[in-house]
Amino acid sequence: MDLQKEKLLDGIGRKILTALQENARIPFSRLGKRVGLSAPAVAERVKRLEAVGIIKGYHARIDPELMGRPVTAFIQLVTDTRYYPAVKKLAADLTEIQACHHISGEAAFMLQVRVAEVADLEAVVGRFSPYGQTRTAIVLSTTVDKREMVSLG
Repeated sequence: MDLQKEKLLDGIGRKILTALQENARIPFSRLGKRVGLSAPAVAERVKRLEAVGIIKGYHARIDPELMGRPVTAFIQLVTDTRYYPAVKKLAADLTEIQACHHISGEAAFMLQVRVAEVADLEAVVGRFSPYGQTRTAIVLSTTVDKREMVSLG
């Protein structure tokens, strides 16, 4: 990590990141009180965290079930390296794919999928099958779902 990023990740920087993960809409005045800086100083600090890429964006957390995609599954894909570009493109193009991870081990990719029903999952698996062997696991329930970074503070 370069010195600029390291300086931004001091105690105050980590407190700012923790607070923004809890509530990205927190006013700078309240955030400043929480971390011991003025609102303008916090605004400048957040701007620098964005500029160096530590803060990549702000997002609404939407419930996939309420949006009509209650079925979550993971597809492992064992494939040859010559298919990597095609697999990555297909994963990027399909709205059902929430995440595509290039992984170590027997499988080359782990795809997280969100669909309305199992028949839709079958269609997604079918799109990846020409590139290699797939193994699919359907999520029965999710007991922990941490999307934020832990232990920043």
